[in-house]
Amino acid sequence: MAPSIEQARQKVQSAFAEAMAWADTSERRAFAPFESGLWTLLLALGRALVSLFLAHQGQRLRPVQYRHGGRVYRLDDRRVSALGTRFGKVQFDRPVGREPEDRDAAADLPVDRDLKLCSGFSLGVVTDVTRLAAQMAFGIARETYREIYEWAPSPRAVLRMVDAVGKRAREFLEQAPAPEDDGEFLFIQVDGGGAPMISEAEHERRCQPHQARTVGTTKRKQRRLRRKERPRARRTKGKKSKNAKVAVVGVLYTLQRTPDGIEGPINKRLCATFESHRALFMWLRHEADKRGYGRKRTIFLGDGSEHIWRLQQEYFPLAEACIDWYHVVEYLWSAGQACHKEGSAELKGWVALQARRLRRGSSKAVLEELRRMRREIPKTGPGTKGKRERLDKAIKYLVDNRSRLIYEELRRDDLDIGSGAVEGAVRNLIRMRLDGPGMRWSRQRSEWVLHLRCILLNGQWKEFTDYLAAGPQLTLPAKPAPTIPHTAKKAA
Repeated sequence: MAPSIEQARQKVQSAFAEAMAWADTSERRAFAPFESGLWTLLLALGRALVSLFLAHQGQRLRPVQYRHGGRVYRLDDRRVSALGTRFGKVQFDRPVGREPEDRDAAADLPVDRDLKLCSGFSLGVVTDVTRLAAQMAFGIARETYREIYEWAPSPRAVLRMVDAVGKRAREFLEQAPAPEDDGEFLFIQVDGGGAPMISEAEHERRCQPHQARTVGTTKRKQRRLRRKERPRARRTKGKKSKNAKVAVVGVLYTLQRTPDGIEGPINKRLCATFESHRALFMWLRHEADKRGYGRKRTIFLGDGSEHIWRLQQEYFPLAEACIDWYHVVEYLWSAGQACHKEGSAELKGWVALQARRLRRGSSKAVLEELRRMRREIPKTGPGTKGKRERLDKAIKYLVDNRSRLIYEELRRDDLDIGSGAVEGAVRNLIRMRLDGPGMRWSRQRSEWVLHLRCILLNGQWKEFTDYLAAGPQLTLPAKPAPTIPHTAKKAA
């Protein structure tokens, strides 16, 4: 049973006295064990204070009969259950509302609703666990939480928390106002990165019941027998086991002109989705409009993906399109090796010359040089086919993106010409959390975690928790979201 108000007060006094006695001593003691013991005692004091607070809330006078959600309820029952708080689990006794005409219908918990509790947990616990789960593997997140608070929710509860909070992440990102004190030059960058998904075959295999261990064998031997019964076929060249689904990532930021020159990036914001390129561009346009697209000079940076540039023309026709500088330079290094030895001073000088020409707006001179080199490659001989292919790729890349080689204009105004911001965003958003060893994601949960990481990397977590606290009661789903497998298309 949960304690009465008077019993709760006595527990608070007892917990405080114990913590006081732990600190108020002249006994010689190292600080590390003292600090560890004090933290445990302070958590106990916190639980006692929470119990006192809940006892007051559970015994407040309320109307015996009330209406909620179009239904009539009557308070004629009580429920005692454990509530997970940052200080640990405490017993919570409160009245329960039931429908007078249908006693078997789901009960209503008016006190939980008033306190905005989250299906047996405080909002602080839910957001803390979710934040850790967005930064590290779920199991490690639980252990990290346990190390801090000396208890942790179950693995199933962690998934329910991530699902509930993750569902609210996209709406928060979209409703967030434009940053204050934004710069006068708006930059938009787009790229993508893959995360491993659980395939239909693997999902079906994991849903099978576990085989009972044979009597007289160890778990180690059982695993060996299982591998022997189901040997894995050796993958041939070019075949990957990742089964990746690509997430498209967008970055928006601004640069500001100051008396000392251009300053930035300012107010960098990330958004990303596994849904589709078009879905990301619709989201990006919404964010860009908030930040002055159409009124500010806008530069769109990307790599050589034709799909990205088609959508850029559709959603950002007023932006200045620029192909990422570093992708172009990589093509120059590859093409230069057709005539110069890799790592040689001649190759370095040749690439530097072509790069200077591009920065000065002389893309025609670079193309003429590449075509001259292509003509001089013999049609037969060792290695000549590979050299021709390198030069052909570089020529095609520059021809296809010739209208986007606007480096002279942008550098003259001291503006960015590289897409390093989105390259880093792909690494931080996807690689560092969603692309770990052995990970296999469901389509739905990977999307939610991706949005949570956008909030984290945007530095908006405090605003997000305030948004959740101010909104309707956050209710955890009864069970984790079902797994939605994804089977990547096989390369031809």
